[in-house]
Amino acid sequence: MYTPIYLPSFDVDLAVAEDYLFEHSPPAADKLAQSLDEQMVNLKKYPFMYPVYAAYQGNVAYRIMPLPYQFLCFYTVDEDAKIINMSRVLHSTRNIPEIL
Repeated sequence: MYTPIYLPSFDVDLAVAEDYLFEHSPPAADKLAQSLDEQMVNLKKYPFMYPVYAAYQGNVAYRIMPLPYQFLCFYTVDEDAKIINMSRVLHSTRNIPEIL
């Protein structure tokens, strides 16, 4: 089993996404959080289940996990340490390669 590490950028992104959704629809914010929690259960067991984000041309192999409302979760896997680095939560309409 892999251990998730939530980077500060991930925490900030998730808080911004949840705040935005909460302003428009509190149930939507709950759905985003619940979906992330549910997907983390499987991700801890199978960290390679989501594809590598091919649009990013940097040195890091970000994987991309879809979330509700067109949000995307980006993470990397340290196979040797058995760690999942939860990096960002971004809306799909943003310039993601530039942000990463």
